[in-house]
Amino acid sequence: MAVKNSTGRRNMTIQKRKTFVFCVLSVTALLLLGVRVGYLMIMRSEHYTERALDLHEGERDIKAARGRIIDSTGTVLADNKTVCTISVIYSQIKEPEKVIEMLCRELDLSEEYVRKHVEKYSARERIKSNVDKETGDRIRNYDMAGVKVDEDYKRYYPFGSLASKVIGFTGGDNQGIIGLEVMYEEYLKGKNGTILTMTDARGVELSEQGESRVEPINGNTLRLSLDSNIQKYGEQLAKKAMEAKGADGVGILVMNPQNGEIMAMVNVPEFDLNDPFTLPVGMDSSLLTNEERQDALKV
Repeated sequence: MAVKNSTGRRNMTIQKRKTFVFCVLSVTALLLLGVRVGYLMIMRSEHYTERALDLHEGERDIKAARGRIIDSTGTVLADNKTVCTISVIYSQIKEPEKVIEMLCRELDLSEEYVRKHVEKYSARERIKSNVDKETGDRIRNYDMAGVKVDEDYKRYYPFGSLASKVIGFTGGDNQGIIGLEVMYEEYLKGKNGTILTMTDARGVELSEQGESRVEPINGNTLRLSLDSNIQKYGEQLAKKAMEAKGADGVGILVMNPQNGEIMAMVNVPEFDLNDPFTLPVGMDSSLLTNEERQDALKV
C-alpha cells in the first residue's frame, strides 16, 4: 500500500508540474500577444490605417484645365475643349450585354473590341478617350452600373495655323510638345485633382459612403507680346512673297522699337495646330523617309 501511495503522489506531482508549465506558457503567450497587439494599435496604427484606406478607396483623377495662351490684345490663341474618357469597372457591371451593345453604338466601336475590354477583370478599363462631351453626356444618362464617364480637356487652337511654330501644340496627354506649349509647360499644365470613393472587398463603390474630392488647380494664362492682327497680316505678306519668288519658306519678324517686344513672328508655310501630324495635301507619306516626313510636317 505504501508503494502505491508513493507512485500516486509522484504522478500527481508530475501532473501539477505539467499544469503549472502549461499555465506559465499560456500566460506568457497572452502577454506577448497583448504586447504585440498594443504595439500594432498604438505604434503602427497610422501605417495600417493608411493600408486599409488604400485597399478600400478608389481614386480617379479630375483633370486640370490647361492655361490659355492669349495675345497682347487678349485674343485667345490656345484654349481647351471639354472631352470625355469612357471606362468600365468589371466588378460593378450588372448587365454586360447591354453595356457592350450601348458602347458599340454610341462610340462606333466593334463588338470584339468592346467585349474584350468589358469582360477584362481589372480595377478600371479604359474604352475610349477624347470623346466629345455630347456623346459622353448621352452615355452618362444611360446610368448603367460599371460605366464611368470622366471629363477631360483637349487643346484647341481657334485660329488653326496662326503662329503655329511659335505657339506649338500638345500631345494626347495634353502635355506640350514644341513651341511655347512645352517651354512654359510648368506654368500652363496646372495640377490635377482627385475623387476618392469607398469600395467593398470586390471593388464595388459604396454610394452611401459618399466621396471626397480634391479640386484641381487650373493652369496659368500665358500672355504674349504678339498681336494676332499683325501676325495675320505678316503671314499673308509672307505667303505672297513665297509664291512670287518660288521660295521654300519665308520668315518675317516684327519688333516694337520702343521696348523690343516681338509683335509678330512669321515662318511660312505654317501647319494646322489642331491637326499637326497630317501631311499637306498631295503628299504620299509612304514615299517619304522619316527625315523627309518630319520636314514636310514642319514641326
